[in-house]
Amino acid sequence: MAEDNIEGVLERINADRYRWVDIQYTDFLGFFKTVTIPAKSLDTDSFKEGVFSVDRKSVSYTDGDSVTLIPDAGTFAVIPWEPSTVRFIASTTSPVDPRNTLGKLLSRDQKLAYSIGTEVDFYIVDAMVTDSSKFSYGAYFDARELAMSQYDGEFQQGARRFETMNADVGRAIRLQIGDYADLCGVDVAAMHHEKGRLQHEVALGAVPALKAADNLMTVKHLAKNAAMLVGAMATFVPKISDSEPMSELHINISAWKGGENAFFDMESGKPLSQAGYYFLAGIADHMRALSAFLLPSTLSYKDLTNVEKAKGLGKVYRIPFPLRGERDKRIEYRLADPTANPYLAYAALLAAGQDGISKKLSFDDRREVMPPRSLAESLSSLLSDHDFLKGVLSDDALHLYVELKEKDIKESYSHTSGFEITRYQNI
Repeated sequence: MAEDNIEGVLERINADRYRWVDIQYTDFLGFFKTVTIPAKSLDTDSFKEGVFSVDRKSVSYTDGDSVTLIPDAGTFAVIPWEPSTVRFIASTTSPVDPRNTLGKLLSRDQKLAYSIGTEVDFYIVDAMVTDSSKFSYGAYFDARELAMSQYDGEFQQGARRFETMNADVGRAIRLQIGDYADLCGVDVAAMHHEKGRLQHEVALGAVPALKAADNLMTVKHLAKNAAMLVGAMATFVPKISDSEPMSELHINISAWKGGENAFFDMESGKPLSQAGYYFLAGIADHMRALSAFLLPSTLSYKDLTNVEKAKGLGKVYRIPFPLRGERDKRIEYRLADPTANPYLAYAALLAAGQDGISKKLSFDDRREVMPPRSLAESLSSLLSDHDFLKGVLSDDALHLYVELKEKDIKESYSHTSGFEITRYQNI
């Protein structure tokens, strides 16, 4: 980290008299966490040796010595709704720190630099009502947009994709998210209403891979706070109800070598360069194992029609038309959702692509694939196919991840759903 960057940040904090600093970090499963410290306690050593120690469980869910938060000066931003507070995103000294995992992957291959842009779906609701009594366990959502879909007791179609004005009652919150993102240095490429009632999308511009992961975590945090500040709620759960579409995460990857896009080849006349097809072949080969990181929740598999549609590779990836030529050439991976921890997800995706390049794997776009139909299937695939992650994710980290996800599966099986009660009540 450049010394002058650290000094510049400290000078700004002192000059503008910021009083508090949020140190934000992401735990192993993708939850964003914050420790607030006095701004006066920051100095140059803070960015080298760390600023605060937290218990290991808050990062890795395991017992052990505490770990230190080490802020990245390049992630400096002012908290938009708290003008006396700034934030930094931190890595930790935990051996399974997800941000360090992505950093390790990026430092491993010096030949290519990767840029990532993301399109993330989410829902904005007015309230989530939960019931976890001893007799039931469930949740339902309410929102003004749902009320606007009713007329004289009959259902009317609500706002849909790219809807505008009166039917798009979440627009004001969406614009607030965009304003907050701009103030935090996050490049928003586009925002719009999505297919589902209450569903929205924010598309983030392509930036270096580590910053892309930071940006996604930041936007999720901003969305939740923008909604909360007006009495609403933003949720990135992949399946909000039986009737509404899944929330997805589309990941756009480009690779650069010597300032030129390595996935672009004008002379071949093909959609991708040979390196691009090798990269895509690696992703296709490891797709089932990748799903453990890209579709990492039990809710990620609730819409089995999506899985059936994804049998063809064309539903798993896309090569978008490059509107701006070479600089816009990219591979879009589509089989992911917002519950993914972006640091682990991006590291796994890039590792799979690098495996394809190093082995010069052959890509066949007519190949039929069958994505995992459950989180258990994804984890099983990961356990049998993880050599491509060597040097990025240790065996201990891999088995810890599987163990934590298997715990999610067991807990989901132990709770009764309203659907199950309705189906079997009269048997």
